[in-house]
Amino acid sequence: MTAYGKSILLMIALVASGPATAAEFCVGTNATLQQALMMASSNGEADTIRIEAGTYTGSSAVAFAYSTSEDSSVSVSGGWYSIPPDQLCVRQVSNPGATVLSGSDTRQVLKLSGSASSSGTLSVSNLTIRDGFTSQQGAGLDIGGGAGFSGNIVVTRVIFDRNTSTTFGGGMKLYTEGIANVRNNLFLLNRCSDGSCAFSFTVNATDPATTRAFIGSNTIVGNACTSGASCSNGGGRFGGSARALFYNNVFAANIASDIALASFSGGSVDLYYNNYVSLSGTLPSQEVGNISFANPGFVDLLNDDLRPTLDSPLRNAGTEDFVLSSLDLNGEARINEGRVDIGAYENIDRIFADSFELVE
Repeated sequence: MTAYGKSILLMIALVASGPATAAEFCVGTNATLQQALMMASSNGEADTIRIEAGTYTGSSAVAFAYSTSEDSSVSVSGGWYSIPPDQLCVRQVSNPGATVLSGSDTRQVLKLSGSASSSGTLSVSNLTIRDGFTSQQGAGLDIGGGAGFSGNIVVTRVIFDRNTSTTFGGGMKLYTEGIANVRNNLFLLNRCSDGSCAFSFTVNATDPATTRAFIGSNTIVGNACTSGASCSNGGGRFGGSARALFYNNVFAANIASDIALASFSGGSVDLYYNNYVSLSGTLPSQEVGNISFANPGFVDLLNDDLRPTLDSPLRNAGTEDFVLSSLDLNGEARINEGRVDIGAYENIDRIFADSFELVE
């Protein structure tokens, strides 16, 4: 981070839009990131928190925390750059690796929670969450709330890297009675002691016929038990009374099962155009276009390059029938050859373009 970036403490821009207001924060230090989260939790506004490129660590049991009883939304995103002297967070690079939130292998990284009476949207995008450690669920990210929380959740273009929980959900834990969208993320080498090492998602609904969870175009690789533990599911878990859709996801090299399903009270899961080898728990409601390759042809698995090769079975094997992000996890166009690839990365065979986007 530049000296100029470090000098930015906090920027708040209030923008009136009818009766509602919105607060925007540009943060460049550990302290101002936590300060922005605390202010956003109680200011009664729709909040946007833009984090400058750099690495951020906290000192509490949770490195960075947001807890609210309000219905206002909060959006947290990384990869921002400022232009001296006064243009704060005006340019964003489409690279989740540019902004890293770290738990330093000693604490949970990020927790965004709403109370049972709240319904604000919680959104996280374009950053890396790394090296979390906790005895709670969601060592990397714990997002949502408990019973009664009905806010929507959006998590997109986030790298969950080497987070460890001594219970469930090493990479990410999610709970809502609203709508959940988890797209274009990487869950890599997360660890747990009981199960659901990559992620543990629960979405409940009074009407199980309507799909309320959309899990698409994610790469879930190399997630496993902690040393000495025995896990039934190293990949991802979905449970709840809502209907869920998994599409265009690639699961590979996870310990035990790739996907664990625990639907109840009429809830169900549809699997469309995923790559997975093993499934546990309740049976899916529908399966369409899925493939099963233990080695799905990554460029360099040992060095974390999880793009599909030219001869990968993931290439052009996905579906465009559901919502896609415009960019893949590397900032490349989501569709390269007329049909989407399975996973968070699109195969490309061209010189890669400038990933900067000007945000006004």
